[in-house]
Amino acid sequence: MKYTLFISLFFVNLIHAQNLKVEYEYVNKQNLNEYSSESSSAFKNQAEEKLKKPQKQILYFNEGNTFYKNITTEGFVNEKERKKVDERTTNIAKESFVIKPIKIFHKKNDPGFYQYQNFGDDEFYKYYTPKFSKVEYKDDVEQIEKYTCKLAEVTLDNGGLVKVWYAEEFPVSAGPYVYNSFPGLVLKVESANFIVYATKISNDGKATDFEAMNPKLKVFDQEKDRDKIQEIMKNASKVKETHTDIRL
Repeated sequence: MKYTLFISLFFVNLIHAQNLKVEYEYVNKQNLNEYSSESSSAFKNQAEEKLKKPQKQILYFNEGNTFYKNITTEGFVNEKERKKVDERTTNIAKESFVIKPIKIFHKKNDPGFYQYQNFGDDEFYKYYTPKFSKVEYKDDVEQIEKYTCKLAEVTLDNGGLVKVWYAEEFPVSAGPYVYNSFPGLVLKVESANFIVYATKISNDGKATDFEAMNPKLKVFDQEKDRDKIQEIMKNASKVKETHTDIRL
């Protein structure tokens, strides 16, 4: 009995170490029509098949700092239209589908997040502090990967409701995207647009997995630099080729 107890305690201490790697699967619930109304039906059907498949995402937690990223899948290019200009020239309109890389950094004791942004040739970090209108802690519980999770219902500024499931067995405040301010590790997030849930929790993360921010890239504050960010996005949208840029 003592031997069994020792093994159990050793396992708990190991998984509670301050160096976590959490693997998640992200399921998109949005309709592709919200992204591009000009895309062809063939393109939308192919893109929707891609979006139906769960996307792998990973959270690394080390000494209070977190790095969250997705594992991007291969995109595709679809020929939309051919127009013959003359005997030697044919204009070919193409549609391309790509899931952009997600890279979100959170520094210990910093209230905000740094999210990598890539619009055309512009790369930068957007700094923002999440704002919730209300957070209600409920009595509901759910088993996720053998861990008992409690429920917190988060009301966003736009009125949207998000369900956050966190495990107090992990004495850290960390989770997907901006959901890291709860009394435990967040293992599941449910919103009207997506579901992301943990599939594996371990201490397998290596120092090389914890990507550092690029010091050469500018950091724009979401509130102070809103006009600048919108200008960058607007210029990137002027590309002639139809390009569906999915940001999960």
